[in-house]
Order: sequence, then C-alpha cells, then structure tokens
Amino acid sequence: MAEIKFMALGGQDERGKNLFIVSVDEQLFVFDSGMKFPERSVLGIDVIIPNFDFLKENAKKIKGIFISNPSSSNAGSISYILRDVDVPVYCNELTTIVLKYRNLKYRIKNRENNFKIIKDKDILKFDKNVSVEVFRTTSMFPESFGFAIHTKDGSIVYAGDYIMDGTEQSYFSTDMNHLAQISKKGVLTLISDSEFASRLGYTVPNHRIEKFIVGPMKNKKNRLVLGLFEEDVFKLFEIIAQAKQNDRKIAIYGKTIAKIIEAKTVQESLQLYEKDIITTEEFMNSTDGVLVITGAGDLLYSRLAKIAAGNDEVVEFTENDTIILATPPSAGVEKRHAEILDELARTNAHLIALSDKNIWTMRASYEDIKLMTRIMKPKSFIPVKGLYKDFLSAEKAAIEAGVKSENIELVKNGQVLKVFPDGKLVVSNQKIKTADIFVDGIGAGDIGAIVLNERKQLATDGAVIIGANLNDKTKELCSLIDIQMRGVVYIVDDNPIFKLMQKQIVDLITRAKDDWKLKPESFDINQIKKDIVSKVRSIIKQETGKQPIVLVIVNELSGINYEPKIRQKSNQ
Repeated sequence: MAEIKFMALGGQDERGKNLFIVSVDEQLFVFDSGMKFPERSVLGIDVIIPNFDFLKENAKKIKGIFISNPSSSNAGSISYILRDVDVPVYCNELTTIVLKYRNLKYRIKNRENNFKIIKDKDILKFDKNVSVEVFRTTSMFPESFGFAIHTKDGSIVYAGDYIMDGTEQSYFSTDMNHLAQISKKGVLTLISDSEFASRLGYTVPNHRIEKFIVGPMKNKKNRLVLGLFEEDVFKLFEIIAQAKQNDRKIAIYGKTIAKIIEAKTVQESLQLYEKDIITTEEFMNSTDGVLVITGAGDLLYSRLAKIAAGNDEVVEFTENDTIILATPPSAGVEKRHAEILDELARTNAHLIALSDKNIWTMRASYEDIKLMTRIMKPKSFIPVKGLYKDFLSAEKAAIEAGVKSENIELVKNGQVLKVFPDGKLVVSNQKIKTADIFVDGIGAGDIGAIVLNERKQLATDGAVIIGANLNDKTKELCSLIDIQMRGVVYIVDDNPIFKLMQKQIVDLITRAKDDWKLKPESFDINQIKKDIVSKVRSIIKQETGKQPIVLVIVNELSGINYEPKIRQKSNQ
C-alpha cells in the first residue's frame, strides 16, 4: 500500500495563491504555484505568494511542478520558487513561453532548462509504481491541463481549472473519452477546483462574450477598445475571430499577450497573419481599429486609468471609441474594478461593462463539478481553490454525483491529509508551515507585519519629526526644538500642543543634563530619544486621539561657538 498525502501551501479558504502537493511514498508532486492580489487595505503590496519553506526543505523529494495554465492564480509565483528551488516545471509550450518571459521580467537566470514541455495524453514515469498522465481541460487558456497520478492503489486526479463543454472543438476542448479512460483505471481521489461552485448550473454558455461584441464590431464607424486580464485568452480568441470577420486590424497593449499572439499555436488556430496586426500608433491613426488592452490584476486597471487620464504617450480615448471592459473583476480587485468604471465613464468614449451577471469566469460551476465527478467516479473528493462556503457547495455536488459524504474532506492550508486505498481521508496531527509572503516590487518576504502596521499608522495617524542639538561638553540645548508634523494637525507657533511638546522635551533634556552632572556614565542619548517618543505620543494621543509615528533626531555638537539657526515655526 502506497503512503499518499495531500497538502496545500495556498488556495484553501482564500482566492488565488493556489499551490497543492501530493506525496506518494515521500515523492512530492507539486500542482500549480500561484499568487493572489492583496486587499486595498494592505498598503504598498503588489501581490501575495505562498511561503515556500516546505519546498526548500524538501527540494530533493520534488519530482516536478505541474502547471495547469499560466494564470496568475495558478502560476504567478513560479519565478519566486525557481529562485531558490531547482526543480523541473511541466507545462505546455504556450505556458512555457509566458513563464520564461516572466522569469526575464523578474531577472531569474539559469532556469531556462527547468521547463519541460508536455502534451495532452503524455505519461511521465517516475518509478515502476508511479506515473503522471496529462489530460486537457477547457478553461480560459488554450490547452490547459489536468493531471492524474497513477499509483498501485488508484489514481489521484488534479483537475486544474475546467468547465464541461462538449461542443468546443478547438485548443480549448476537453477530450471526454480520455477522461473516461482515466476513470477506468480507478480514481482514488478527485481534487477539484471549487471557487465558483456556488454558481448553479453549467458555466457554458455564460462564458462567451461573442454576443456582446458582435454589434460593436459591425459598427465600423467607431474604433473598439477591449480590456482583458492577460490570462483570459479564450476571450482574446473570440475578439480576434470577430475582428477578422469584420475586416478590422488589431493592436495589442500588453507584452505578455503580445508574446502569446506570436506563438505558432495561436497563429495557426486563428489564421492570424502579420497583416492583421497593427501598432498602437497605427490604431490611433485608424478609424475602425481594435485595441486590446491587457494586464494581470490591478495592472489592467492601471493601464486603463493612465489612458483615461490622458497620461499615456500614445493611446487616447476619444468620442469615436467604444470601450468594452470584457472581464469581470477577479478576487482582490473588485473595488478597483468599480473605480475604473467611473474613470472610464468620465471620458468621451462610449462605455460597455460586462459584469459577472453577464459573463461567467471560465471555471467550474456546480453542475460542472458534478459532471466531472460522475465521469471520474472517485472514491474520495477534495475541493480546492476557494472559500469555505464554496467548498460546502462543491461537497454537495460531489455527494449528488455519488461520493460518500464521509469520503469528502475540506482541508485548510498547512494540514496534512492522509489518503487510504478505500477512499477514507484522515487529517493527521502533522502540519506544515504556511504563510503569506508579501511582494512589493522590491522583493519577496522583505515586508513583514511591522512594516505593514507602520504604513497603516502613517496613513491614518501621520508622523512627527523632532530635532534637537546638544552641546557635547555641557549636554545643554544649543538650539530650539524643531518639530515638524505630517498628517497629524496643522501647527502654528501659538498652538498649545506645539508649546506643550516643546516644554516637555526641554524638561526631559534638562533632567538628563542634571543627571549627567551627578553621574556622567548615566547619560544615554538613545534613552533620551525613547523618552521623547513616549512623551510626545502621549501628548498627541491625549490632545487629538491620534498615535502617529514619532521620529527623534538628537545631535551632539562640538564647538562652543556654534550658533544654531532658530526655526520660527513649522507648518503642515
């Protein structure tokens, strides 16, 4: 009997940051490595990635990282892993192009050979008892993959992102016969995407935007601007197909999507030629061009906001433009989505916004999960990628599809779930380290709770900067106390808070000088600074209710002839 365990470093009871691990006899198979976007209250943070300490400590046991598609929630943190862990990354050719480009952007070197291109129906053998079979799923990215780990006790199937669409006949199609073949081998556990399990029915046909863009595409009196998340390539295919049908030229604003467009797979699928693509400058000079603006998460909105404000060097929205925001907001950027709609509405362009009521994200809904479970016929079921409420909906779908309720487990990040041959799932006492790692553009892990709290404090309560000069021989003040405030209160000379702080600081320094005369070794300039900070914060808290950050600079100056420049007042 194989020893099989399931663990999650991210993706459980949250949206994004997906990273799951299946252990088979101490061999580790990692599925996806994503990021998530922070709430607006987390100041200065660009993205959040999982803590990788477990992977670093067990690097020799890792057989590979298997990427279902290059979306930010599934592959956004792969570059950060490869900085510290030298392991193979298995993904399709198009995903490889995107991830290698991201590595260049993040300055990750000497990792080009880590990427191993795999195809649908490939079987990767790792020892005589364990192999991984690749199957294709229908999601927002062409040739998205799911994976089945075959063991002597049955298969563990990681379904990745998927919807069930039997009519799709393209690079986005799912081979239902292949799924049935995997099922016949005996599925021990199905690990299923559950983020949108609360949506009743099937995702199909609610994922298509074709009916919303046919009219604007035919109206060739206006230029057309469409905003998309960069991973939503399915919608890009719909847009390009409609543009070609209406003899419109296409411009791309976004380097990642531009790389995807250059791929042979995409060009063959869409019969896209060089003559069909124009630059953003050519779009601005056209009367009926199509501009696709893309970006991951908040980057898409930043680009749209920059253009709407008239700050872009090339692109400008005019009354002859129709703007379609074709992607519903992803988790973490809902507020920004609402803000950008307001900013776009202030332009002269005609705005059409598609919400999640019009367009559904290409992820499994309730009936999709039920159908996938019926096809796979697993003994046990593990919902992943979502909030607890989503897991409850997925659990209900799995039970309706035939899985015993006692063989379904809702796992938290860091828990270790043991999988037994009869389908029984048991949460062990063992736990692995998990945490959010904040990335602020400088690096990963440099920003901790203390820095975030200071940023919040600065944003809400402001800062006070205090300067004083002492004679290094007599320890007497040789200047007035300089007090500057930012974001606290407006200070003028006769403000009672200002006078009170000056008096208290002078008293503290005078007391320290008197103590120094009696006991010279007791003089500690750092302790004086701490006492000033404590006293000033106490005064401001009492007078204003605020608790600002207080910075104190006390200089000891040599030379009895020093004449300080007295600051008359300090305003903000």
